[in-house]
Amino acid sequence: MIIRRLFCLAVFVGVSFSGAFASENQPRVIRIFGAAYLSEMKPLLDDFSMRHPEIKIQYRWMSSDDLDRYIREQKAPQPDVTISSVMHLQLGLVNDGYALEHQRKALSGGYNDLVLPAWSQWRDELFGFSFEPAVIVFNNAFLAGKPVPTNRVELLSFIRRYSDELMGKIGLYDIRHVGIGYLFWSFERQQARNYGQFLELFNSHNARTFNSSREMLAALSKGEIAMAYNILGSYARSWQMLNNNVTITTMSDYTPVIIRTALINRTTKNAHDAKLFIDYLLSSSGQWVMAEQTNMPPIRSDINTVNSASYMRAQYAEQLKPLPLDVRLLVFSDKSKRQIVTTEWENALKNYD
Repeated sequence: MIIRRLFCLAVFVGVSFSGAFASENQPRVIRIFGAAYLSEMKPLLDDFSMRHPEIKIQYRWMSSDDLDRYIREQKAPQPDVTISSVMHLQLGLVNDGYALEHQRKALSGGYNDLVLPAWSQWRDELFGFSFEPAVIVFNNAFLAGKPVPTNRVELLSFIRRYSDELMGKIGLYDIRHVGIGYLFWSFERQQARNYGQFLELFNSHNARTFNSSREMLAALSKGEIAMAYNILGSYARSWQMLNNNVTITTMSDYTPVIIRTALINRTTKNAHDAKLFIDYLLSSSGQWVMAEQTNMPPIRSDINTVNSASYMRAQYAEQLKPLPLDVRLLVFSDKSKRQIVTTEWENALKNYD
């Protein structure tokens, strides 16, 4: 069964409006389009607005695939800043010339005390600001009395052992429509020796596919599914805080990690304030807001909270497998490569539709 819902949410922080957007001649406005839920971004947007009350923020949520198409088709209005966890799409936009270069040291504004890993940015055009593992989430009622699998071999055995209870109750991203789902699955296809066994079990158990993390987690909490596979950890933790009926685990053999990134659109008419916002995201102030008020793990090396990149990399170095923020990701954007992966997926999951 496929759950489909295509929607676009426009949220405006610190600005009143009529119609879709404020007028073009309104001074000091930043349009931010993001494939990131407002619930995660709002503390950052609020803090930036408090520090810069003269700048109004217009935030619009889009799915990652829709956002990529929107930028490439140059629909109006174009954003000043684009945010997404789907690294290969963001890297593709930069590689194809849709981003504006930002050499951060050249910009004044108090946010130049950056302590950032070299691997967290690309060509002064794409900037990583969070470090987010993929997790597996279980419904607590289903999990009661059962051992929590700790690696993929155990997970395969777990699915076989509790086959009847998991029939029709395994949740997956629809990789044809969800960019992060496609990215995780393509990466796993390279990493996992037992990739084919998972495809076989997902098919034989009539796995359900979802078009967003929120839909999958809602189904999990309601007991409509018992297990959600490869959910973004930040969204899973936020959901767990509000719905204390799920258990989150990671796989010790390897845990994929994505870097959530931001870029400045080359068409921006407010480059100064767009750069100011990027600098804020990467600043100590912005990263501490992330650490204390969101579930997105900050990427700065001088922040060492439990939910931070530096802590996780130190504690789980052998387990974490970050996707590289460089040209190696472009293979995932190749149309023929994507066709191979999705066709293989559809052929294996005979009950997909």
